[in-house]
Amino acid sequence: MVARHLARMKKCELFNIVPASAGIAFQSGIELPEQLLGDKIRNSEIEGPSMPLILSGDIRIYYEFEGEGETVVLLGGGLLGRHNFPRVVYSELSKNFRVLSFDQRGYGMSDRPLQKYTMDIWTEDVKNLLDVMGITRAFVVGTSVGGVLALKFASRYPETTIACVSDVPIAKPDAMRKLMFANWRKIAELSGVGELLSDVIITYNVGAKYFEEAGTEKVRQSILGLLSGISVETVVQVCEAMENLDIRDELTKIKVPTLMMGTAGDVVSPLDMEVSGAGGREVARLIPNSKLKIWEGIGHADMIEIPEKSIAYVIEFLKSAEH
Repeated sequence: MVARHLARMKKCELFNIVPASAGIAFQSGIELPEQLLGDKIRNSEIEGPSMPLILSGDIRIYYEFEGEGETVVLLGGGLLGRHNFPRVVYSELSKNFRVLSFDQRGYGMSDRPLQKYTMDIWTEDVKNLLDVMGITRAFVVGTSVGGVLALKFASRYPETTIACVSDVPIAKPDAMRKLMFANWRKIAELSGVGELLSDVIITYNVGAKYFEEAGTEKVRQSILGLLSGISVETVVQVCEAMENLDIRDELTKIKVPTLMMGTAGDVVSPLDMEVSGAGGREVARLIPNSKLKIWEGIGHADMIEIPEKSIAYVIEFLKSAEH
């Protein structure tokens, strides 16, 4: 188990991320060796267990804290989970805020119950986690699927949300995006979570310029290493959730300050979709008084391609909303 984990760590060096265990907490209930937890906070800064596992509703959630100040909840993407955020995102945010990062239900070191996962369930897990920790107010920052969850949380729990940042979300997939998510799901079912799915994900999620400049093989091995921590079942369910997504009505109910970020070259969550869907620009239009930021010259994953610029913009927004 440890040898396999160290191999994954080596694969992920490009993004300076220490990946989560492949379900150690759920499979055995043993404590993960401390040296594999990375350079983030290993123990809770609030009262709780010595290991960062906490009972949230009906499951155990693996979480980490870093920094001081108002809490910022990070919500990662559907396939890379919280590791959608490179190390620089954590380090810059934690200079100004207390960052709460956690593995969602079905991911990493949190429990993986055999059940149907939905956007509603994942949203409620966020609220349950905050409640059990006694956190009454927080910023929510999400990217990709996490961006969708951030919007749902802000709509459902305005009294808990100080402000919301939704990075590269959609409100509803058009026919082409539905086919894309369905294809990812089928690839996982047919060939598992391996090299084929990883390479397909890369072609959709990062820009061609970044792919070459960062080193094609390094990017391929890093994404493959990160994907190895997610099960086929979770890939299938998150893709099905995105295929059936429609949060347009929920967006109109958001009352908190909201930043919507998108990229001009995004084919996964495009700013503009065909008539059957609702892309990033429509997300911003539907949210009262939201702010729209568009990044140029990159693909879907701005938090990976231009993390320093992206998180600096987010921090500026959060500080303005805080006051």
